[in-house]
Amino acid sequence: MSFLVPLFLLGLAGVAVPIILHLTRRQRRNVVRFPSLMFLQRIPYQERRRRRVQHWLLLALRALALALLAVAFARPFFDRSDLVAGTATGPREVVVLIDRSYSMGIGDRLDRGKTEARQVFDGLGPLDRASLVVFDQGAQVLVRSTTDRARLRSVVDTIRAGSGVTRFGPALKVAQTILEESTLHAADVFLMTDFQRTGWTGDEGVRLPPGANLVPVALGGEVPENVRVTDVSLPRQLEAGRERVTPTVRLVRQGGEDAREVPVSLEIDGQAVQTVAVRLDPNGAGTATFQPVTVSRAHTRGTVRVPADALPADDARHFVVSPGTAASVRIVGNASSAEDPNLYLARALDITEDGRFDVGARRGTGVTAADVESADVLVLNDMRLDAASVDRLRAFLDDGGGVLVALAEYATWPAAAADLLPGTAGEVRDRGQGRGGRLGHLEYSHPIFEVFSGPRSGDFTTARFLRARQFAPSDSADVLARFDDGSVALVEGRVGRGRVLAWTSTLDAYWSDFALQPVYLPFVHRLVEHLAGRTEPRSSFSVGQVVDLADREGLEAVGIASAAAETLAEGGEQVALTPSGTPIRLSEQEGARYLGLEERGFYTVRPPGAEPERPLVLAVNVDVEESNLVAIDPDEVVLGIQASSAGGDAFAGDVPAAAELRREDQERRQSLWRWILVGALALLIMETIASNWVSRRSTMAGPGADVVA
Repeated sequence: MSFLVPLFLLGLAGVAVPIILHLTRRQRRNVVRFPSLMFLQRIPYQERRRRRVQHWLLLALRALALALLAVAFARPFFDRSDLVAGTATGPREVVVLIDRSYSMGIGDRLDRGKTEARQVFDGLGPLDRASLVVFDQGAQVLVRSTTDRARLRSVVDTIRAGSGVTRFGPALKVAQTILEESTLHAADVFLMTDFQRTGWTGDEGVRLPPGANLVPVALGGEVPENVRVTDVSLPRQLEAGRERVTPTVRLVRQGGEDAREVPVSLEIDGQAVQTVAVRLDPNGAGTATFQPVTVSRAHTRGTVRVPADALPADDARHFVVSPGTAASVRIVGNASSAEDPNLYLARALDITEDGRFDVGARRGTGVTAADVESADVLVLNDMRLDAASVDRLRAFLDDGGGVLVALAEYATWPAAAADLLPGTAGEVRDRGQGRGGRLGHLEYSHPIFEVFSGPRSGDFTTARFLRARQFAPSDSADVLARFDDGSVALVEGRVGRGRVLAWTSTLDAYWSDFALQPVYLPFVHRLVEHLAGRTEPRSSFSVGQVVDLADREGLEAVGIASAAAETLAEGGEQVALTPSGTPIRLSEQEGARYLGLEERGFYTVRPPGAEPERPLVLAVNVDVEESNLVAIDPDEVVLGIQASSAGGDAFAGDVPAAAELRREDQERRQSLWRWILVGALALLIMETIASNWVSRRSTMAGPGADVVA
């Protein structure tokens, strides 16, 4: 037993007060006045001290009540410092970091981590504080700086392996912040993980404060055999007006001893439709190609799956495909030329692996309603534009369509449509004095030419241009390419929501040999993709990504069809259903509706209360980098972030203060003084009752009774 304020024990001297009063108090003489004393006998009065105590119980109650009051004010407590770890260094700030990446789902790795965490919490001292943090590619604080062991243990039981990848940096940064904000003078950080090498780069820039210790707890073990689905490609073909995809999957096998056949199944909208077998060698890879599948409905869900193994998170790859994702391109060529001016352009756009362009070509003198009705991109290839076509062309651009104009020999542009062209077309001139000119400057920062900026990614200087039309760009136009003499080759302008590109030469082999160069095909692909505002359709996302459902351009940029993107962007509030069945309400705040993709599987997005037949579906897959189970030496992580030994004694001078703080905390936790005060109050009540009883008894006994209380 110890006392926080032992000076109050001097109050125990007050216990002697009742005894002294009882033993030293004298009887008082009662003076009675009579008119005459002649009839009374004189008896001498003798005064004496009370030498004995007649009511021991009453005296004991009074003395004990006073003693309890003195002890209560001295703040007693049971000193258990010898049972607390780290008493010499004072109280600790403990941070437990538990890895919840999907590789922790192997065997009992996560269960062992939770057991280790419980043991750490059971070993906490009365003054120690603990925080619980789970992490994968990010970190989440579940409990912060608490002394409640029961709460820590209950939260540990709720931890489950997720779908993220291991990254030590965010978790250690959180631990660093907690320790820097702590007022305690010693700290321990327990890092519980399987220490995958992919989770540590060494450039995280984490430095724990002086006096902090990093304790690695390795939860890995023998690397099991694992077959993972690393990628699914979905090339498209148009056959008889229908879109068909041919899923091709790549598999990687880690571990094993002998080659074996691995069955791979293809599921469409939850139904298994095909199964193929792939022979995989130990630590080998292979591919599987399925038969073409017709895509007839929007947001068709697909899954490629292998049999479950020790790491089930990478045994499946999900994707979503929809028909109509190909950009519709309508080419209207000059009808006066003997040769077909559309030949090279139409053939180049037809050559794709995924059927991204739906190409239609004709020759004529104007733009018809059929040309713009279903087109995303309209190509006016060296044609005469009549006045009747201007209104259709203007409406097409206002709606967000794209127009490519080839200003070759027969091209004419009426004055009524002058504002639709990004400048003024001039005369046709020869280039290079018969030898032909070359493209001299390209705007590589523009999306059209960005893919050609790297080495060996396309050489535009090999093409020779014998003739080109003079062009004066408007002030608002952007010149994207020039010939070597400085004249304009390609210029871009905006009209309404649409774009117009003007090319001042031909798109065939009549004025140049550009159509015969290898760079021609990817160049015209980039032209059309840019005008259509399309990127390569995205069939899936990765865990950890965030999608803004209010950003139409952003949705289109990740491959969501324009119609679906527009519906989402303008649809106001949405509800997303996670793969585990949890609804997420996405209300519009500051123009954004962010959906974080934290689970693998399919997310379904729909308006609240609506039940559309084919709602928007987002496929989400794990990052297969986490499946690389090669471990790093824990000491490498410790050496990378451990504070220098010179700072280890930074708080040595504060040890007495820390020890005193521990005593205060022990007393505060036990709060014995409250119960002692309750006991003293109870004794005082009993003493009052007993003294009243004694007083009444003395009165009833008469004036001659000798009662001592």
